[in-house]
Amino acid sequence: MHRCCTSSQARRSYRRINGLELPLNYQQVIGWIVFIATGLVNFFVLVQIQFDELKITSLIVYVFLYVSHIVAHITASYIDPSEDELRKLPINNVPEFDRGLHTHVIENGRCHLCNIYTSSKNTKHCSLCNKCIDHFDHHCKWLNNCIGQRNYTSFVASVTTALLISVLTSSLCITDIVMFFVYPQKLSNFAQNFIKCPSMSITSTEFCKNSVIFLGFLIFFCVSAFAIACALLHLCCFHIYISILGVSTYEYIMKSGTPEASSIFSNNCRILKIPGKMYVSKSTERNKVEMGTSECATTSNGVGKLNSSPASSNTNVANLIGILINNELDRAKRIFIYDKNKIHPQKEQSGDIES
Repeated sequence: MHRCCTSSQARRSYRRINGLELPLNYQQVIGWIVFIATGLVNFFVLVQIQFDELKITSLIVYVFLYVSHIVAHITASYIDPSEDELRKLPINNVPEFDRGLHTHVIENGRCHLCNIYTSSKNTKHCSLCNKCIDHFDHHCKWLNNCIGQRNYTSFVASVTTALLISVLTSSLCITDIVMFFVYPQKLSNFAQNFIKCPSMSITSTEFCKNSVIFLGFLIFFCVSAFAIACALLHLCCFHIYISILGVSTYEYIMKSGTPEASSIFSNNCRILKIPGKMYVSKSTERNKVEMGTSECATTSNGVGKLNSSPASSNTNVANLIGILINNELDRAKRIFIYDKNKIHPQKEQSGDIES
């Protein structure tokens, strides 16, 4: 079973070509099961409930959305988003990265694992797929594939069509719930077989039971579709937001700081646990807490105070925030190997060198 599906993020000995390559991800399989199950319910139950005009319209829209989603989903999963130069090379075992030889996987525009020169500084080496991704955005477990420049459009189309399917499903359910209470007789003959009690003044226990089950199904399916739609809408809004910022998902996660960092310093120095970034040196006159060039002086009552110099105070805050952000971003660096200060040869030749 492990050869077919896995949720492990262990290092691969060779690079993954696409998301349809074994082993599949459990989230990917779950997504397929949910998609197929909801599709069967939508076509064979929900569409059949609607009155004639709405039935034809919803059927046409569903067919268009489902076909579009399947095409976009398979395209995003099947396309190999790796570097052009890497795709030309045979699939060989990728060596394990040795930090004793190199500080970073990609240095000066060359990947030491893929043994290629990257096309831009936006190329990242994904440890899950074990290959360099051109304009890396993120690794999607639902597609079991990395999202890069080559399949980003297909990924967005897949998410958008899935969102529209969820919105249409929840809208039809809400319409049927309203029709059930207001005009139940206008629902299709297929629905009448489940309702059999057109008004709320019901005397037949059997008919009431059928209608309650029918109503419960609509409510449950509506809530489920609405929850999925909310998650997909959040994802769509996020990608619109980062596109406005001009960054990728990975860059946004790596470069975003913690809101709490700015509130660490107030009038007094506080004790911070920053491994490897802070140490205390004792002297006979005062205790110093040093962080780079920053300094906290201890008063007679034992409360630390910031240096009174405005320039030194700004340096203290800037250094501390930088330390906190770096520590928070270390968590995300466990999966993807990233060098935020690397200089690509193309940028160096054009004179556009980032400091």
